[in-house]
Amino acid sequence: MGKPVRYWRIGLPILVLSGSIVFITYFTARYESEALLAVYLLGFLAYLYIVARPASANHLRYLLVAAFLLRCLLLPAVPNLSEDVYRFIWDGRLWVQGINPFAYLPSDVIQHQLVPDNSRALYALLNSPGYFTVYPPVNQFLFALTAWLFPSSVMGSIITIRAFIILAEGITLWLMYRLLQQAKLPIQRILLYALNPLVILELSGNLHFEGVMLCFILLSFYCMLRQNTLPMAISFALAVCTKLLPLIFLPLYLRRLGMRQVFYFYGLTTLAILLLFLPLLSQELIAGMSSSLELYFQKFEFNASIYYIVREIGYTLKGYNIIAAAGQWLAIITLLLIVLFTGMERNKHIFAAFLWINLIYLLLSTTVHPWYIIPLVAFSVFTSYRFAIIWSLLIFFSYAGYSLHGFEERLWITAFEYIVVLGILAYEIYRHWQSNEVSTFFRNFNPKRHLHSFL
Repeated sequence: MGKPVRYWRIGLPILVLSGSIVFITYFTARYESEALLAVYLLGFLAYLYIVARPASANHLRYLLVAAFLLRCLLLPAVPNLSEDVYRFIWDGRLWVQGINPFAYLPSDVIQHQLVPDNSRALYALLNSPGYFTVYPPVNQFLFALTAWLFPSSVMGSIITIRAFIILAEGITLWLMYRLLQQAKLPIQRILLYALNPLVILELSGNLHFEGVMLCFILLSFYCMLRQNTLPMAISFALAVCTKLLPLIFLPLYLRRLGMRQVFYFYGLTTLAILLLFLPLLSQELIAGMSSSLELYFQKFEFNASIYYIVREIGYTLKGYNIIAAAGQWLAIITLLLIVLFTGMERNKHIFAAFLWINLIYLLLSTTVHPWYIIPLVAFSVFTSYRFAIIWSLLIFFSYAGYSLHGFEERLWITAFEYIVVLGILAYEIYRHWQSNEVSTFFRNFNPKRHLHSFL
């Protein structure tokens, strides 16, 4: 590891990083682009300085404690970069009132006066009152709990949700530590995730549930290493019921578990997912989630890459935005590429495969919010690829499109973001060309044979 650094050489960057996160969270509005981006860049440079320096075991413990305490500093903050938390509270209050949030649009609830006055005030803060909720059971259970504990306090609900996310983040850091130990990888890599400003701001700050999903995915893999199939399946089901995204990783287990064990795992996972959805199961749930997912692929667009190129081609050929068709086709292509990749990949470590599948999904998505890439940052900890770390810097600049009057995406920033990230990715692939992770993959490439073996 080299000669350990002095405490002040760590303490000063930690203070800069902490100060930038506190300033952004407590003293900056989303539309104040210049201050927001300048302070974030300063904090990110401090983060890079810390993770680039060798650290002794004592320094590493100090940094991990600092990472957790930094998350706790945000406990009483009101999310300032996202309004999603208000939908969380809205859904929870509907459950407490005996109303299924999958059955009614928020606008319909207000129109029919189905909620008390305190929730009517909350309605004005929602960013998608015309859409059905899309949050799975784990989220909904937490939303209902917070509404039951704090029926009329928005701040009480925010603190409860944040405490849950911070707890999940603490477990995630512990699991990362243990998994790096077992894989005989440098433990210091954990700092790439633990101190990443985007991770701290978007999870503990803005209360997105990617961190909870990651906690359950890591727990599932930890149980797999211990050959505990039942808790492994339950953990994975909890991940799916937090965010539906982990479903794209399920095919990777075919090659890593024996035939009997993989069917046992799939069966238990399916059963656990059904049991978790059972309390919410209704015709309204199916209709509401289907409607929201359809809208996601056919209406929403933000910070995309390949889709924006397709959209421009559509404007040229058709004269209008072809997202309705393009979104569906890109989803189908994503699925086919994931199946093809699963049939070909020979990665020794499953998180390397997670990284590539997650990347395929993001590059073909119509919407890539900053917090969407946090799983990539987490998976990169277990690989030698670092493009996701640079992406966690550049993607934050997508906030530059916000103003007092709304949002207008600055496509030159988006283009710069993807050119740099994909350029770094290409360089890293070239650098690893002689390794088994890349060269063997392509030298043994036979689409027909690999697809047949997968099916």
